[in-house]
Amino acid sequence: MAELLETERSYVKDLELSLNSFLVPMRGTNDLPAALRGKESVIFGNLEDICHFHKNIFLKELEKYETMPEDVGHCFVTWASKFDIYVYYCTNKPKSTELLVAHGSPYFENLQSAAAVDQPIAAYLIKPVQRITKYQLLLKDLLSCSTDKELGEIKEGLDVCLSVPRKANDALHLSMLDGCDISIERLGDVILQDTFNVWDHKKLIRQSRERRMFLFELYLVFSKEVKDSNGKGKYQYKMKMMSSDIGITEHVEGDECKFAVWTGRTPASESKVILKASTIEVKLLWVRKMRQLIQDTYFGNSNVPASLPTLMVPSSNRGSKSTVSQRSSRDFDDAGSLDESIENMERGSLASFGSGGTTDSDSRPDHRVSTACDKIQDNQDQQDGGGVGHLRKLLAETLSWSTS
Repeated sequence: MAELLETERSYVKDLELSLNSFLVPMRGTNDLPAALRGKESVIFGNLEDICHFHKNIFLKELEKYETMPEDVGHCFVTWASKFDIYVYYCTNKPKSTELLVAHGSPYFENLQSAAAVDQPIAAYLIKPVQRITKYQLLLKDLLSCSTDKELGEIKEGLDVCLSVPRKANDALHLSMLDGCDISIERLGDVILQDTFNVWDHKKLIRQSRERRMFLFELYLVFSKEVKDSNGKGKYQYKMKMMSSDIGITEHVEGDECKFAVWTGRTPASESKVILKASTIEVKLLWVRKMRQLIQDTYFGNSNVPASLPTLMVPSSNRGSKSTVSQRSSRDFDDAGSLDESIENMERGSLASFGSGGTTDSDSRPDHRVSTACDKIQDNQDQQDGGGVGHLRKLLAETLSWSTS
């Protein structure tokens, strides 16, 4: 607990120093290089908001638990929503680094000399990313020396810190989605995103395609990774399925990492798309999350804002009564041959992990029930390293530049 408080005070001082040494002089001069004019928000992101939160709120709250370290997790849980400011900061960080590498020198070196600070601007701008990972380490240390009765709130606090890199990673990938035929706001919140090999039975040539998949509250979106004219990676929109009309087939013969999604009342081949996950754990997570989403939709438990379209099962060809019939067929023979000639794509900067994890799943091969009535086991997902891996990548890139 003493280390948590000591490092928090040092962190606040570093945030103030970076703003006073670099942002304030940048705003107060008309002698800026053309490439940096009006770019304060790109370079610094919402660093001022982060500094204000930690200086005026969070540090003071942490100090209340100096003699009660077993309860410090409550502080993180209470202010969990405020930690979302780090999601924007981490998502913006690659743009900041790119601009600094291209146009930051010698302007910011001169500001560093004028302020007589030891570290370059890049070393200060990476500190918020470092702080989130530091919270994780410190809370894990507290967990290791806590009794069973004290574990609860510390673990909840750790979950808050672990969610930040995951949310940032999801937001970063979502920012690369291009060409979707409806606005991002109408898709709902991102629940999961990851890369799959996909077989579409409507295609004459049944070979797999690598697709970036986004599971939203309202839609399942398929996209393809491409490079734009500048060589930057993006996800080109390909198709979508409305979540309220999706059925799931968990078991596909021949590969435990495959499952299928389909629309309509039955898993007919013309509406069926086969997905192959990178691991069985990723597959089980997606199957469970999709079933839970469909169940929430049917029973009115969805958190979709009222301003968004109402989710209803399309009534065409179904008569006057809405029915949910075999919405989760669990087995069928995989008629599509496995073609190994997958499109070759450079992963580049998009190679960070998706929102993976480990979940439970009903694997009984002959058990067919309505998806809307599937019992969803409420075990907590194990946190994956994808978002943390992305933060580590930011650290490596920035520190490499700052020492070059």
